[in-house]
Amino acid sequence: MNRTERLNKIFAEVEAVILKRQHPVTGLLPASTSINSHGNYTDAWVRDNVYSILSVWALCLAYRRLGETERSDQLEQATVKLMRSLLLSMMRQAHKVEAFKHSLNPLDALHAKYDTATGLPVVADDAWGHLQIDATSLYLLMIAQMSGSGIRIIRTFGEVDFIQNLIYYIGSAYRTHDFGIWERGNKINNGKTEINASSVGMAKAALQALDGFNLFGIGATKRAEVHTVADSISLARNTLASLLPRESLSKEVDSALLSVIGFPAFAVGDPELVKKTRDEILNKLGGDYGCKRFLWDGHQTVLEESSRIHYEHSELVNFEHIESEWPLFFAYLYVQALFEENREEAEQYRKKLESLMVEVDGYGLLPELYYLEKENVGAEKENPRTQERVPNENIPLVWAQSLYITGVLLDEGFIEPKDLDPVCLRRRSRRHTKTQIALVVLAENDVIKESLAQRGIIAESLSDINPIHVVSAPTIVKTYAHVGENEALGLTGRPTRRLQSLATSQTYHVQNKKCLCLSWLQSEQHNYRSFDAHLVTIYFEREIKHIKNHWLNNEVAVFTWMVDQQFCETPEVDSFFDALRDLQLRKNVEYIGYASAALAYRASRVNHLNGTNLAISTYKTRVRFDEEHVAQVDKARLFQEAQDLCCSLSEIGDTAAYRSLLSFIEAHPLDSNIGEDGYECTTRQFIELIYFKAKILNYWTLARYCFVSLEQVNHDLSDALSLLVARHLTVTIGHIRERRVVFRHPAGIDYIHEQVIHATDHPLERALTEEILCLVGYLMRTSPDLFTGIRSIQISSLMLLCQNEIKSVDDRALFEKVACLAPSTLLERIEAIFISQRRSFSSGITSDFSAGEKSASSCSQDTYLAVDTDWFQWRLERGLITHLGDEFLEDIWRSLEQAKTLIFGDKGSREFELDCELARRSMTPGEANFARLLDKCTHHLHPPYYKSAVLEVLYAFTKLCSEDKDRRFEEPIVLYQVLENAAHAFSHQEGKQASTERDLDLLLEQPPSTLQMFAKEALRALK
Repeated sequence: MNRTERLNKIFAEVEAVILKRQHPVTGLLPASTSINSHGNYTDAWVRDNVYSILSVWALCLAYRRLGETERSDQLEQATVKLMRSLLLSMMRQAHKVEAFKHSLNPLDALHAKYDTATGLPVVADDAWGHLQIDATSLYLLMIAQMSGSGIRIIRTFGEVDFIQNLIYYIGSAYRTHDFGIWERGNKINNGKTEINASSVGMAKAALQALDGFNLFGIGATKRAEVHTVADSISLARNTLASLLPRESLSKEVDSALLSVIGFPAFAVGDPELVKKTRDEILNKLGGDYGCKRFLWDGHQTVLEESSRIHYEHSELVNFEHIESEWPLFFAYLYVQALFEENREEAEQYRKKLESLMVEVDGYGLLPELYYLEKENVGAEKENPRTQERVPNENIPLVWAQSLYITGVLLDEGFIEPKDLDPVCLRRRSRRHTKTQIALVVLAENDVIKESLAQRGIIAESLSDINPIHVVSAPTIVKTYAHVGENEALGLTGRPTRRLQSLATSQTYHVQNKKCLCLSWLQSEQHNYRSFDAHLVTIYFEREIKHIKNHWLNNEVAVFTWMVDQQFCETPEVDSFFDALRDLQLRKNVEYIGYASAALAYRASRVNHLNGTNLAISTYKTRVRFDEEHVAQVDKARLFQEAQDLCCSLSEIGDTAAYRSLLSFIEAHPLDSNIGEDGYECTTRQFIELIYFKAKILNYWTLARYCFVSLEQVNHDLSDALSLLVARHLTVTIGHIRERRVVFRHPAGIDYIHEQVIHATDHPLERALTEEILCLVGYLMRTSPDLFTGIRSIQISSLMLLCQNEIKSVDDRALFEKVACLAPSTLLERIEAIFISQRRSFSSGITSDFSAGEKSASSCSQDTYLAVDTDWFQWRLERGLITHLGDEFLEDIWRSLEQAKTLIFGDKGSREFELDCELARRSMTPGEANFARLLDKCTHHLHPPYYKSAVLEVLYAFTKLCSEDKDRRFEEPIVLYQVLENAAHAFSHQEGKQASTERDLDLLLEQPPSTLQMFAKEALRALK
C-alpha cells in the first residue's frame, strides 16, 4: 500500500467515524450518539468538539503535504465550519462574557455545551457546571494553532474583538474556581468549584499562544492582532507550578494533567516537574485499560448511584481500586511520545490502544471507558489490577478516537510535530530565554537630571526622548479598557485590573504615539510605602530579578523609572541611587544595563493597541511639588494648636507627633473647620498636609495613622489576597476572635477594606493589617517557596511576631511598637519569620517533634535546635504559623484508622471534632482538602504555645499508632486532656507538685522529646 492509499484509508475512517456525525447545518459534532443512564451525549460539548475536529485538521495538513487539494479543502472547510459554529454559539452569549470577566461568577459563564442542530443553549445557567476554563482555553489555543497553519477562521473585526474578550475571560484563570474538565468541581460533585491545575495550564497555553497573534494571518492589518497581558501568563504559570502534581483541593492528581504537561498545551517548561507529574499520574492512576481520571472516581462504576449526581462523603472510599479506566489517556501519552521522538514508547501505547478497540462496522473504535462488572468488584478490591474490565456502551469516545488518529498520522510520517504546533508553543514553553533588560532612567525635570548626573546616573528628561512619550501603568490599564471594545456586541475592553512588571516592561504604540511605560512600582506615588527608600530599593532590585525569571519574549524588556522631586527629598535616598548606578553600569549583574529611551524602544516588544475609542494621557514635566500644593493650606490662618503641631513635627519625633494628632482629631472631627477669621480649612485638609510631611520625614506611625484617617486604601490589597488564596492558603484578619474574618476566595479591594474595618478596632491595627497582607502577597509572588507546608496565615500573629521579642503587651502598645517600623523593616521581619519557620521545618516534623532517645542537648544545632533553646518561646513562635508538611499529614491519615474521634477543642464542641472514619472514607492522604481540614481543626487553638503543644500531642499519637498497629482507641481522644495528663505526669515524676507554676507551664519549658515521651504515656492510658 503506497502512502496515498494509506492516507485514503485513514480518510475513510475519519469520514465514517467523525465527518458523518458532523451536523450538515451547524457543523457541530455530538459527543456521542449514546443516551443512557449516565446522560444524553448527543449535545455538542465545546471541549469534545475541538478535540474531535483535531484529527480532521491534521488529516487536512497531511493531504496538503502531498499536494492534494480536493480532500485537503474538504477537510479544511469541515474544520473551519465547526470552529466557526462554536464561535457563533459563544458570540450569542457575548453578554455573559462581558459579565463574567468582571464578576468571575459561575452563573455568568459561557455554556459548556450547545444543541448540535442549532448551536443554541440546551441547559440553564444553573443546571450545569458550565464554567470550564479549560474548554474555552482549548478553543482559543486551537484557534491560534489552526490559524497559524494557514486556515482563516476569524473573518471580521467584530470577531477579533470577541476573541480579545475571550482572552480577558480566561485571563484570571490563576485565581478562578471552576468546575474543571470533568464538569464536577469538587470530586464529591456537590457544586463547589475549585482552582484546577488542568484549567490553569490550558489557559496559560492559550494566553501565550495568542499574545500578539494576528487572527487574519501573517502580514495582515494590525487591527486583527489580539493581546495578552503578560502578567496573566506569569501568574498562571506560577500558580500551575505551585499546584502540580496536584489537580485541585479535592484531587491529589488527575490524568487530565497529561493535556497540560504535554500535547496540546505544553504548559510546563520544567522537565523535572513534567516528569514528576507524569510519574504521579501513572503510579496512582495508571491501569491496563487506560488511566483513571482521579482517585476514588465513582463515575460509571457499578457501585455508583445513578439516580443522583452527587456523592455522599462517606461513600467515596467505596470506589477505591475500582475506578473506571479511560483509554483516552493512552492516546495523550501516544501523541506526546511522538512529539518527544520516543518511538519505543509510542509503539507501546499504540499497541495498547489498538488492543482496547472494539470493532464496529469494520473499524476499531475506542470506548469511553472500561469498568468492572459487579461480580468482579470484591476480587479487584482485594487484589487491584487482577480482574477483567469491559467497555461501556459509549463507543467511540470521538475525542479519544481523534487523538489516536492524529497520533497515527504523526507516527506514520504524514505530518510532523511542527505541523500541529505552528505557533511553536512547545519550544517557547521549554526554552530558557536569555533575558536582557534595558534600564531607562528618566528625570522629572532638568534640575533632577543634573542632580542624578552628579551621582553618576545617566538620565533623560521628557524633552530628550521626544517623540517617545511616557505613560504610567494606570494609564495603560485605562487604555486596555477600550481594547476589544465593541458596542454592537455589548463588549467593553479589559476590566480595570492592575498591571504588573511584565506588562510595564513592554512598550506600546497607541494613537500613533510611541510610549514607554513606567514600572508598575510607581503606580501609587502617594502611598507612604513609596517614601521608604530602602523598600523601594528592595522592590526595585527584586522586580528586575522577577522580570529576568519570567520574561518569555525574544525582545528586550524595558524597565523605565522616573525620578521625581519628592523622592529626591526622601531620607536615605542615596542607597537607592547607588543601586541604580550600579545596575546601569552592569556592576553586579550582566543582564541589565543603561539604555536610552530610543534604543530601548527599538529593541523592545511593542504592543500595537487598536480600538475605536482609545485615549491615552502621557506624563508631563512637573515643577517642584511641595507641601503647599497638597491641600492649599495656609498654615498661618489655622488654629494655634494646628499651627504648633505642624511647625513642631520635625522636633517632637514620630510617636509624639502621632499622639498629638490623635488628640487633635478626637477634638476636631474630619469635617470640622479649623481655620480662623473666616478662613475655611477642614481637619481632613490639615491631615493631608501632615501626611505629606510625615512621608517626607519618614514618620511611619504618623503616616500610617494619617493614611487610615484619610480613608485611603492600599491598591494592591486584592492582588495580594488573590495570590495567597490561589495557592490554597486561608487568610485570617483580626485579633478579636468574635470579629475575625477568614478569606478563602479572592475578593475586591472595597470588600477587603470593609472587612478590615469590621475586624479591627484601632486605626494603626487597620493600617498594619492591610500593609502586612500586601507584604505577604508580595512575598508569595516573589518567593513562593517560603510558603511550602503553610496552610493558613493569621495577620495578627505575624504582627505579634514582628516585635523583636514576643511578650504580652496591650493591643495599643503592640500596634504602636510595630507601626513605628519602616515598611522595609516590616517586610524584612516578615520574610525572616517565614525563612525561620521554613528552616525550623526543613528537616521535617519528625526531627522537630521526635520523642526518640536523643534529647535537645545531644543533637547538633544543625539537625535540631540549640542547647539553650527557650522551649516555651519556641512553641510560642511555632504556634503563630502552623506548618503541616506532607509527611506529617500522611502519618495522621494512616493513624486515623486506629481511632474513632479526635477532639481539638472542648469535649462538648463538635466544631473542632474530627470524625476519623469519615475523613478516611472521603479524603485521600495527599488531598489538599485533608490538610485544610486539619488546619481548620487547629486554627482556633489559643494561645499559640498551646496550639503548638497540641500539635506535638497529635504527632505523638501518630507515632504511637505506627509503633502499635493493633491498638484501637474506642473513646474520643481529647487532645488537650492528653496534654494536661502528660503535664501532670511530668510534674509528678520531677517532684514539682508544690511548685507555684502550672504543670502545663512546666512541661512547655521542656524540649519536644520530653513532651513526646509523656504524651505517649498519656495516650497509652486511654481506652
